[in-house]
Amino acid sequence: MDSIKDVTIDDLQMKCLCELKKLVEAENGLHIGEDNRILLRYLYFSNFDVPKAFTKMKSVYRLKYDSRNWFATEVMTERQKLALSRNVHCLLKDKDQLGRSVYLLRLGNVVIGEVEPWENFQVDDLWLELALDDPDTWTNGLVYIFDMQGLSWKYLRYFTPQNCKIGSSKAEGIPVRKVEYHIINSGLILNSLVTIIFPFLSSSTKQNVHFHKNNWPSLHKYVTPDILPQEYGGKLTTLDYADLRCYLTDNEKRLN
Repeated sequence: MDSIKDVTIDDLQMKCLCELKKLVEAENGLHIGEDNRILLRYLYFSNFDVPKAFTKMKSVYRLKYDSRNWFATEVMTERQKLALSRNVHCLLKDKDQLGRSVYLLRLGNVVIGEVEPWENFQVDDLWLELALDDPDTWTNGLVYIFDMQGLSWKYLRYFTPQNCKIGSSKAEGIPVRKVEYHIINSGLILNSLVTIIFPFLSSSTKQNVHFHKNNWPSLHKYVTPDILPQEYGGKLTTLDYADLRCYLTDNEKRLN
C-alpha cells in the first residue's frame, strides 16, 4: 500500500497511476501539473481502466483548451466574486447518506445580464474542484440540486445552442462515475428548459435527472433531510452563504 497526500492506494492502483502518468507525459500539449490526485480522479472514474481514464482526460482538457473562458483558469476574480455574492452556488457542508457531496444552485438568484453564463460556470469550477479533491467523491459520486424558485423567463436568453453545447459537455466531462441531478421548485419554464437542454445530454445523464417540484419527501428518497436546510424540508437551519463561502477562501491556495 502507498499513500499520496492522504490517499491510500494499493500496488495495482499505483501501477495504473504510473501508466497514466507516462501517457500524460508523452502527450503533446497536455499539462496537468504534478498533483497525482488529478490522475486519480480519472482512474477512479474509469475503475482503473487506464486507456479509458486517458481518453476521458484528453476530452476534458481539449474542451478546456477550446473553451477557456468557461473554466476557472484564474481564481477568485472580481467577476467570480460578483457571481458568488448573489448566493447562487454552494457546496453543502455535510455529505448525504451515501457519502456524496451535494452541490446546490439557486438559479432564481441569478441576476440576468450581470455576469455571463460562462462566468457562472467558472464559479462552479471553484466549488467542484474542491469536491473532486475528496476521495469520497471518487467512490461515492456527486449530487446536484437545481432550485428554480423565482427563475425568470429572461433566463432563456442564456440557452443558445453554443452555450448549451459547451455547458452540457462540461457536465458530461466531470470525472465522477455517478452524478445525480435533482430539479426542485420548478414552474412553467421547466418544459422550455428541458426541450432546449435534453437533446445535448447523453442517455445515461438523462436517466439520472429527477424532478420533484416542491415535493420534499420525493427529494428525500434520494438525499437525506439530515443534511438539507429547512427550506428544503431538511433538519438543518437556513443556508448561511457567507459561512459556506469560507470553504472557498480557506482553500484558495489549493485552487490556484
